[in-house]
Amino acid sequence: MEAASDPKPANLSEREGRLPLATKLSYGLGEAAEGVKTAALETFLFFFYVQVVGLSGSLTGLALLIALVFDGITDPIIGNISDNFRSRLGRRHPFLYLAPVPLAICLFLLFSPPDTLGQWGLFAWLLGFTAVGRLMQSFYFVPHMALGAELSSDFKERVSVSGYRAMFAYIGRLAVLGLAFSLFFRPTEAFPNGQLNPEAYQPLALFCGAIVIVVIFVSALGTQRRAQEGYARGAANGSLAMGSGGLIRNLLTAFRLKAFTIYFVAILISYVLGGVQAALNIHLNTYFWRLPPTGVQMVLVANVFGFMAGAFIARALAHRFDKKPVYVACVVFSVIVPAATIGLGLAGVIPLEDKGLLTVILATSTFVSGFIGGPAVVVAGAMLADVADAYHHRFRGRSEGFLFGASAFTRKASLGVGGAIAGVALDVIRFPRGVPVDAVPHEATVQLAVLYGPAMLIFTCISMSIMWAYPLSRQRHAEILADLEREERAAMQRQ
Repeated sequence: MEAASDPKPANLSEREGRLPLATKLSYGLGEAAEGVKTAALETFLFFFYVQVVGLSGSLTGLALLIALVFDGITDPIIGNISDNFRSRLGRRHPFLYLAPVPLAICLFLLFSPPDTLGQWGLFAWLLGFTAVGRLMQSFYFVPHMALGAELSSDFKERVSVSGYRAMFAYIGRLAVLGLAFSLFFRPTEAFPNGQLNPEAYQPLALFCGAIVIVVIFVSALGTQRRAQEGYARGAANGSLAMGSGGLIRNLLTAFRLKAFTIYFVAILISYVLGGVQAALNIHLNTYFWRLPPTGVQMVLVANVFGFMAGAFIARALAHRFDKKPVYVACVVFSVIVPAATIGLGLAGVIPLEDKGLLTVILATSTFVSGFIGGPAVVVAGAMLADVADAYHHRFRGRSEGFLFGASAFTRKASLGVGGAIAGVALDVIRFPRGVPVDAVPHEATVQLAVLYGPAMLIFTCISMSIMWAYPLSRQRHAEILADLEREERAAMQRQ
């Protein structure tokens, strides 16, 4: 039976008003699932397989790279399909209801590899369930991101929507990080560093899966009515054609748009940094700073609180200075802070032996870094929504799902590259696996710190020099919306 079409889409004038608070809260809540996934896969997974299970760093990085590249390639395809999908639930929501249960199952299996597997068996297990799990996550994440761009076309309101999304992402991540170290990674006689205890990870994975299922379903139900009433744009208004041929043409077309090309390349390079640092975060705090589990928890949680606090000022900063300068400045300075902290530690300025004072110093540093970086996370999503309007203005086609899918590809592929770099780097410096903290040579921890901090600052400077050429200012975006509004009114008069 043929599914019913979407409700008549709202015009630009209707979409420029302020959104109800309930809509923004419901939409933002769904991003808590992304925060949970980030904490589970990007904070703990690499450490679990290298230091707890004993898989080599190179094989771990290779498995994550292959899975992430595969997942990233599917993101634009999923976005393209959702752009053209028709059902009684709208074009985004069927995917939101499809994804959470399979994703939760994959999260559990990822942290439950059989004890009998050797190196290549562990490699296959990690690769397979990471690929399937991330694919299921993409079936939720890409349509959800596209839905956010469709809720409003207002320049400032989009920053607000992106802010709610970022806030709940950090809440989800905070919940996992907080409970991981205080509940699941509690020290035992056999494992004074609880994050090395293999029995702690299955309960943690069950907890993460339960949160994912609940928040995605609640968010989807909370935004269902608004989407059906027409806040999401109708796919009939020049949507992209389905099929692999159409997808390739859409990708080539998108790269003809300067704003998209610059955004894509700059974000791709920047996320390589994020991939390396996410993979090595627990390594750095455990082996270089030699923090106890409670100290690692405080440092990670402080960073999340910093991002949450910074997200609240994103709209004011973007209104005062425009989006591009806010994004570039915040990214650069958010990376300078941890790099400088590591430099002070290497120089002997920061006292490494007093763990209480060291924890306070590192927590303060990561909070400041997060506070500076928070607005950049919020503004980045709003910038891509503006790119979607520029795409529609130039090529006369709605493409939120495809463009956010392409953006997700840059994030996942580059995180995979970053994870692969981290894995190879650990093997190159011969970083020991599965040994007590005191057994790791000082030289290896110093090399780890240099890789994590000062070296990664180079990638940031390169990516932000590219982003500075991003052409969509507030004024230019207003001109684009005015042109689109005139075209819509003319089309309505002809009907």
